[in-house]
Amino acid sequence: MSTPLLDSIRRAFTQRGWHCDPVPGREVVEASFEAHHTRVRVHAQAFPDIKAVSVVGYATADVPAARAGLIAEALMRLNQQLTLGNFEMDYDAGRVFFRITNVFLSEAGDSSIIASLVHAAVAEIDRLTPFLTLLLRMEAAELARLNLRLFLQREDLLPPVEADGKLLS
Repeated sequence: MSTPLLDSIRRAFTQRGWHCDPVPGREVVEASFEAHHTRVRVHAQAFPDIKAVSVVGYATADVPAARAGLIAEALMRLNQQLTLGNFEMDYDAGRVFFRITNVFLSEAGDSSIIASLVHAAVAEIDRLTPFLTLLLRMEAAELARLNLRLFLQREDLLPPVEADGKLLS
């Protein structure tokens, strides 16, 4: 049985021509988006009891245990710059993701806000991808000399912003 909040998630995707797949038995849809640097898998979940929608975008790179500390520090440094949402890492699975959640006043939610959550998740994973890729490929000698704070300020690795500010069509 579908809830009004899940219907709003589906409507957000349908109105924008985004394909999504429902997860049977759950208040969830999943989708994939092509971004500038990478393909981003997105998981959008309704929490009707608290009138919330959470959208998670997953990075494609796996983080080996030997680099988990470095990547966790990079994610925390990036989180300091964020107003909404946050980067997280599942240490056991070596998986990096971005999560953003909104609590709605109504049980139905707002499909335009849900679409914005999806945009944010895709954009943040796309922004992170080149940094994550380089950090995972660096040799030990490079890492020993790395100033992570300055490295994360590199603008040459950022995806271009389209004139209308949109990432997804």
